[in-house]
Amino acid sequence: MRLNGKVIKWQNDKGFGFIEPINGMPDLFFHENLLLNQSRRPVVGDEVSFEISTNLEGKQRAERILFRGERDPRKTDKVFDVFYSGLSCAFLICIGVIVFLKNLHPIILILYLLLSLITFLLYWQDKIKAKNNEWRTPENKLHFFSLIGGWPGALIAQRWLHHKSRKQPFRVVFYLTVILNISAISFYCYLGSNFINYDLFLHKFNLITHEFLKNAQNKTNQKQKVPIYSWTNNEGKTVYSNVGFPSDETYRDGKIEWR
Repeated sequence: MRLNGKVIKWQNDKGFGFIEPINGMPDLFFHENLLLNQSRRPVVGDEVSFEISTNLEGKQRAERILFRGERDPRKTDKVFDVFYSGLSCAFLICIGVIVFLKNLHPIILILYLLLSLITFLLYWQDKIKAKNNEWRTPENKLHFFSLIGGWPGALIAQRWLHHKSRKQPFRVVFYLTVILNISAISFYCYLGSNFINYDLFLHKFNLITHEFLKNAQNKTNQKQKVPIYSWTNNEGKTVYSNVGFPSDETYRDGKIEWR
């Protein structure tokens, strides 16, 4: 049930204030994140409508706050909830199809699912902290997990938990992380087989490393060992020397060994 009231206190630097209900109830605390319209800031004297919720400590506060003349977007929200959730699931299904066609390693799909779950839980945890007025999860942390692949879970959390879904500066950065992530995975799918082939890169790297170590070992061995020349003279005897082959007589079966 929605009630009416008036903002009697607002601390703009801290982002919270108090509402005086017109039915004589005690003043209610509210936070800026609980405003349905994030495009403007409250001022003392604003007439508002709101709902009442109770946190884990049993304290009441105002939520889903609307300024006078605004419409409750809840019905519209439900349409967007289904649309954006379907969009997230469709993306994960596309990744699954690409994996099935063997254009992506299965670990990519597993990472997307795991990161989406982690990101959803981070949003859920942050919403609980917001209700209990506890220390919040840094927004940069939420954006980081969205950027590395958790954005499907973040989008579902925003719509179904109704958290971080109306704060415009946050949403601009969030959609930027989505664009960057989709661009990166699209680029990998398009050029990955020829340009970012991890297996091919690893194979070539191993070959180069092996050749480098082999040459280094040969140079080291040559520095530490000396050549021993051996040959068979005219009398049929094997002769050894560390100087070189004879130039004043004929010989056969000449060999060089490093010792």
